[in-house]
Amino acid sequence: MEKRALLAVALSLLILIVYQEWASRYYPPPPPREEQREEKKPESLAAPPSPKPQPTLQEAKPPGPAKPQAAREIKVETDHYVALFTPQGARLTSFRLKHYRTSVDEKSPPFEMIPSAPGIPYPLGVQLPGAKPFDDEGLAYSVQGSDLNLSGNNQGSLVFRGQSPTGAIVTKEFTFTGSGYAIGMQVSVEKDGALGTPAVILSTELPKNGPKSDGLLEGFLTHLCIKPTSHALAIKGGPGFEGLLAEVGGKHIRETAEALVGGKELTGKVSWVGFGHTYFLFALLPEEKTEQKITVKQTGPALIMEIGAQPGTNGQARTTQTIFIGPKDLDILKGLNRGLEGSIDFGYFGFVSMPLLYVMHFSHRLTSSYGIDIILLTFLIKLLLAPLTHKSFVSMKQMQKLQPQMERLKDKFKDDKEKLNKEIMELYRRNKVNPFGGCFPMLFQFPVFIGLYSALQTPIELRHTPFLWIKDLSLPDCESLAMTLGSWTLGIPILTLLMGASMFLQQWMTPSAGDPNQRRMMLMMPVVFTVMFINFPSGLTIYWLVNNVLSIGQQYLINRMEH
Repeated sequence: MEKRALLAVALSLLILIVYQEWASRYYPPPPPREEQREEKKPESLAAPPSPKPQPTLQEAKPPGPAKPQAAREIKVETDHYVALFTPQGARLTSFRLKHYRTSVDEKSPPFEMIPSAPGIPYPLGVQLPGAKPFDDEGLAYSVQGSDLNLSGNNQGSLVFRGQSPTGAIVTKEFTFTGSGYAIGMQVSVEKDGALGTPAVILSTELPKNGPKSDGLLEGFLTHLCIKPTSHALAIKGGPGFEGLLAEVGGKHIRETAEALVGGKELTGKVSWVGFGHTYFLFALLPEEKTEQKITVKQTGPALIMEIGAQPGTNGQARTTQTIFIGPKDLDILKGLNRGLEGSIDFGYFGFVSMPLLYVMHFSHRLTSSYGIDIILLTFLIKLLLAPLTHKSFVSMKQMQKLQPQMERLKDKFKDDKEKLNKEIMELYRRNKVNPFGGCFPMLFQFPVFIGLYSALQTPIELRHTPFLWIKDLSLPDCESLAMTLGSWTLGIPILTLLMGASMFLQQWMTPSAGDPNQRRMMLMMPVVFTVMFINFPSGLTIYWLVNNVLSIGQQYLINRMEH
């Protein structure tokens, strides 16, 4: 039995380690920390250094060398975002989300969805087919409409019209609603004679890798939140680039940046397609699920996506899209009724993650604190799993009582393993003890653990959400408290240490049916888990800490009842 119990513990621990490694490889590393990126942002995203009047968005947006700029940009402000369009190419030059900050700092500017860097073209361009495909990046459009300020159900539109060198009349019409993130887009091309369909162009910046460790030791220290001061432990909270996200032919497609560098082509009925980050999405939703061709290629520091539509008739080609630029909020995405919620990757245990997330949404209406919501969710999960946990504790107690008899059997049949196993199984049968009763109920908790991991790691709800001293529940708690020691910066994982201490106490109170060596090994598990949890989201650490405290209370009551 000792070997079987030891094997069960080892397998359980292996599941956690393998899953952590798989998750780190499945999700690409986040881009450089937002504070580093802010230094490269336009001055409009930072507070002015002097009491001079703050420049307007149009004045503050500096042109990138590779991007054409118009004399005047058109501003569209709604309840959720501030967008800027340039008539030069009729493209989107800025899209700031009013309810989401760039970093965890409360004074941080709104999050910018459009990268502003040399060599990255602005999105929502149009490419006309032909012997020499024409890209409208340098095309000067006339504008019908002016700055818009919309709220609620109010709607407004902008119409851009331009003529290509070949004589084709290109029209882009954008429709906005004050209360939503969705933007209507219709592109039409008119010219005498046959003309192929235009392709809509999306673009984004290839992620840059953050500072690399110089070796195994530095990598281990980084895992422990110990880093050189040059790699300061500033709170990040930046969205990691996920790559191409799409639903084509009824299948969800996820292609990482590494897979897209060499180019990618997809063909089929497109429900939606776009570039995704951990918390945000820029996607196109065709009006109808028609056969379309998606081409992605790397051009310098940029990833360029072309989405082709179906040809029109009577010498006219038209494509109608819905543009979504915004947070990967489950309720917002489901509200579009196009399956866009598939852009949130809950992994294989999504059937566990989504109900848990909905429970937190419900309790958040009452508490307005996701930290408290996680604690309440832990109570609920513990209540649902209480019968299994009770059965596990009772079974271990029974095994502990049988330990003296098992030791006598081992001495009596030490030279006959087959007879020993039969006698031990007969001992279990007479006392109505299941030797695996203490292991299997605990294994049922792992799908809940992994599902909750995804529910706390992926959705945007916990991003930049504080609780007690923790500044961001989606990040490890060691990044909320940091101290400098010489040329090193040390993150202090208070919450993780408390979790490890509670786990140690729980293991110490748990009945052991094995020998002293096995018990000592079990007491080492809290050390292993503490090291693992240092880089887990602090929201998940709160769950595990509260779960341990509740288990200690339950164990105490069972021990009192046995006496």
